[in-house]
Amino acid sequence: MAASALRYMRPLVRAASFVAPAATGRLAFHLFCTPLRPRKRSGNGTQATSVAASRLQRANAWSVPFPCGSAQAYVFEPERTSAGTVVLVHGWTGEAASMTAFVEPLSAAGFRVVAFDLPGHGASTGRELNIPLGVASLAAVARVFGPLEAIVTHSFGGAIALAALAGSVPGQPAVRAGRLVMISAPSSMTQLTRQFGSSIGLGRRGQAALERRIHVVAGNPVEVFEGRTQLAAIGLPTLVIHDRQDRELGFQHAEALAGAGPFITLEATQGFGHRRILQARSVVERVARFVVEGG
Repeated sequence: MAASALRYMRPLVRAASFVAPAATGRLAFHLFCTPLRPRKRSGNGTQATSVAASRLQRANAWSVPFPCGSAQAYVFEPERTSAGTVVLVHGWTGEAASMTAFVEPLSAAGFRVVAFDLPGHGASTGRELNIPLGVASLAAVARVFGPLEAIVTHSFGGAIALAALAGSVPGQPAVRAGRLVMISAPSSMTQLTRQFGSSIGLGRRGQAALERRIHVVAGNPVEVFEGRTQLAAIGLPTLVIHDRQDRELGFQHAEALAGAGPFITLEATQGFGHRRILQARSVVERVARFVVEGG
């Protein structure tokens, strides 16, 4: 949202938080869960975007139903006998194509690789994304293509995978995998929720209403979705990769996740930021090595 729009919006939201906190909390929840669809660009866009999109043409496309819609999945079969399945989970305002740099090395190692668009993204249905929707779609993909050797995630996809693995959303079966990779992932949904509330001008009552709405929709309070707590409960071999110049999610998120236990491997990068990190050869090679070797 543009800074100029926020400047005019904050006083109105703060007033509404005091007068009608429940309605304001519901509206804030809707805004919080609605990703901006990227504009259709004329021409071919950036070279990286074009290359990523072209990789999807080599995949088999699947429509995977889940209780709230369908997720568009792209399946890359290995040339030799499959060593298992690796699922790629993109982040907020991303899509399956943004994760495809990992396909070639994982396929070469014998893995079937499945990338999919989260709800409200890419070619999947819906206009909103939240953790319960993300977990439901990931669980459906896991049911169709599992068992899973590993899940490789970026940004908000990491929060979704953690909730799925930890069984943090009531009514959804826990997803199982052998390893987890979290690239540029948030460590605290509570922190992100409160940063969002502050950015739009939510007052104390409005923020409380937003968090109550999250509790109702997710079946658990937002504090249950803290990354470090969920990782500690899962105890899964996990590789955390984060850039020190990430301006969207600071490096402190990675440090917090790494505190979950000795089964976490933390690696820092320099100069890739939040999104270009997905195309960095050193990162792609490190992720493939971790999935294959577990170290």
